Order: sequence, then structure tokens, then C-alpha cells
Amino acid sequence: MNENYSDWEFMLNGNQHELRHFSESRGTAFLSIYGGIDHWHDCPSDDFRMVTMFAQDEADLNTVWQLGYELLSLYNGASELLKMKAPKLSIHRLLHKEVQMDYMPENKVVGLLGNPGFPRARIAVEEGNARKLSPKFSLLHLATSNQDVLFTLKYLDMEPSWDTYYKLMETLEGFAKTRSIDLGTDAGERSSFTNTANNFSLAGFGARHGFKQAVKANKTPSMQLDQAHAFVTSMAKSYLKQAHGLRLANTTHFRRPAEQLCS
Repeated sequence: MNENYSDWEFMLNGNQHELRHFSESRGTAFLSIYGGIDHWHDCPSDDFRMVTMFAQDEADLNTVWQLGYELLSLYNGASELLKMKAPKLSIHRLLHKEVQMDYMPENKVVGLLGNPGFPRARIAVEEGNARKLSPKFSLLHLATSNQDVLFTLKYLDMEPSWDTYYKLMETLEGFAKTRSIDLGTDAGERSSFTNTANNFSLAGFGARHGFKQAVKANKTPSMQLDQAHAFVTSMAKSYLKQAHGLRLANTTHFRRPAEQLCS
């Protein structure tokens, strides 16, 4: 951790290999993961925790919960951008100075977390640390102060569906137009995507339009949902590269030999 922000600790569930990987790395002030070791018994454990400077000095319990939900929503959206159906991180407990706090549900309010109050030079240092750590952390940092990145990650944190992917496509195209960015979208692939997304006979109840008694002959090739994910995330990667200089490939797979946790 860069500083001691450990008064508020979010206890995490998720991919144990990924959590352990990040617990052994230098985090950022925006989000740092640590733990995974039972120091008393000197062996690995599944006790992984997250801290963030956004919760520093915060007194309202509900606000702290919402901060945790939002950070993980952005992180999970970044994971989904890199790999469809990527394992998600979630909060199973919140501690304040090692005391368990009452549970608060997620409010689903969308908004920028904003500048954490650091000077510009410090923000640049934290962004540099994020780039060294993982593309997911770089995306999360950008999403705290850039609406285009925020919307991209929030859509991808939703359950995969034709409707969600269609909205993401339209959102990316809107932001790209504003910035005069050419996404390089293949017209035939886009037509296949929109044709499937709009057509009840192809996408079923996930279609954007309802059932019609008389379905016209459909000559445009259709897509599967995993192909739709590849299509919209390819658009997102093209946009993020041109708008923010991010070069995004597929996610790193965190694989380790099985570890014996403390019994």
C-alpha cells in the first residue's frame, strides 16, 4: 500500500490466484489489495482485503459501502473488457478498525468518483503505478475522472445481453464522433450485430425488439452472444487506444499450483 488507508477494509471474494497476485504487488492509493497470509500460523489464507484513499476520513457507513461497490464495479467491468465472463470480485464484509460494520445494499448510482484531492503530479505517479500493475488498474484510474471510460466499464459490468451490448456500441460511437475518432468498425460485422440484436427470431427474449407475428426473410448473417462481446469490446479497445493511449490485449491468466490454506 502507498499509505495507511486501512481504517476501512473491504473483505473480498473472487479469483484467489488473481487476488494473491495483486496482494504481492504494489497497489495504488485508489485501490490496493493485500492479505492472503495467516501470519499466526505462517501459511496462506483466503483473507484478502481492499483499501482505498476514497474512504479515508469518511464517517458515513453507507457512503463507504457505495465507494467499495463502485470501485469493484469499475474493476469488474475492466475484467470483462479483457475476457468475457471473467471472475468478478465482490465484498463480503466491511471492517472499520477491525470491527465488522452493518451491511448496506448497493444503490446503483452512476457518477464519477472524481479527483481524490491529490496534486496533478501525484495523480501522474499513481497512474504510472497503475500502468505497471495491470491494464485493469489503468482503466479504473481513468474511469474515476473520464465519463467515456466510466460508461464503458459500467456497461460491461452488467449481465451480458444484446440490449446492453447495443447500448455500449451506441455509446462508443457517440463518444467517438465527439472526438472525431474512426473506430474502424467493419460494416458487415456491425450489420450482423445489429441484425441479431434487433431480431426476436434470432436473439429471442434478449432482442431489443419484441416478437412479430410475420417475420421477414432474414438474409443477414447472425451472431452468437460471445461474438457480440468480441465485437463491442474490439470497438471499446479501439476507442480507448485512440482517446486515452491504452493498448489492451486479452487478460493475463493467474495460475498457480494449488495452495494448502490453514486448516
